[in-house]
Amino acid sequence: MPLESLPPNEPLPFRRTFRHLIVFQIKLFVDAVRDVLFSPLSLVAFIIDSLMRPKAKDSLSLRLMHLGQRSDRVINLFNEYSDNGDYTIDHTVKEVETVLQKEMEKRQQQSPDDK
Repeated sequence: MPLESLPPNEPLPFRRTFRHLIVFQIKLFVDAVRDVLFSPLSLVAFIIDSLMRPKAKDSLSLRLMHLGQRSDRVINLFNEYSDNGDYTIDHTVKEVETVLQKEMEKRQQQSPDDK
């Protein structure tokens, strides 16, 4: 549940705020990696497009722009795409949290037996 969904006068719960920070940092990291990769790719695409002069539908630069738009949706840095049904990093985070919770529950159940 996003922090924005809390009532405006309610104090921020530490666990939710910390989770929000971690998820945001993950998204920032993925966004930065994407930018580092796209920068040289865009230069190469421009050079190839300049030399080959393809039709717009075959332009590497335009394809890279479309890939960038799709990756923006997946990264979902500012939660703009949460409600439109697209796959986002948030889905992966929830899946990982679910797996970790189940593992923790298993260990807690096994713990009394081990003593």
